[in-house]
Amino acid sequence: MAKRNSIPLTFAEQQERTRAANEARAIKRAQKEAEAQGVAQKEQPETNALLRERRAEVARLKAQGADVNVDKNTNEVLGAWRRDVFTILRNRHGKPTNGYPKGRPALSQRAYEAFRGHETDIHLSEGASGGERRPDFIRATCEGAPGQNVTQEAIDAAGRVKKTLLGLSPTDARLLTALMTGEKALARNWRQTVEAETGETADESQAARIRALGENLIHARGVATAKAIIPANDRPALEPHQQKVTWFRGADFGR
Repeated sequence: MAKRNSIPLTFAEQQERTRAANEARAIKRAQKEAEAQGVAQKEQPETNALLRERRAEVARLKAQGADVNVDKNTNEVLGAWRRDVFTILRNRHGKPTNGYPKGRPALSQRAYEAFRGHETDIHLSEGASGGERRPDFIRATCEGAPGQNVTQEAIDAAGRVKKTLLGLSPTDARLLTALMTGEKALARNWRQTVEAETGETADESQAARIRALGENLIHARGVATAKAIIPANDRPALEPHQQKVTWFRGADFGR
């Protein structure tokens, strides 16, 4: 079949066809922009509501004394924590010296770890070793029974807490117990706690009482957590089930 020869377009016809194609593309582009704008207008109320909700959450956390890490673009809460007196003093530094280029911390690392260790023992003694040990979990399931939330770990932790408090002076023991109760050690409450327990009202004196308590706590926890040393050449006593049994026939044995 012979190929059909096409009649070439004139210059005016080419311009008209180009103009029509450009108009079609412009109309299609405008339709897409209108659709996108309509979708954005529909989503705008939801976006505003989400922003208001996130700002309210940030305000609520700050009202509770928490430091909040927020995404600057979306106002989403990335993290929140509440500082207590131990963290505040640990991050506070004095004037730089030869031994401490950044300044000596107001609370030593050993004292800070002693406070945290005692706090952990308190939580463990109260049964905070796992969700499956919670009394409400035990009561609501058939996988446990009353009393199973008391573990050897909790018993050992309670013993360490008791020994630690006995190793402190009565004043230090009362102050430590108060700071470990509820929210009394938080940034907004710890000064009132120290004043109520010790009578100190000056800022530096209150911080000094915490430092002194931390140094005393290092020694008290060292004694409470120390393990008994068994000499290498000293054999431990046998348990009752390991001892030899001697059988007797009675009072007339040998007659």
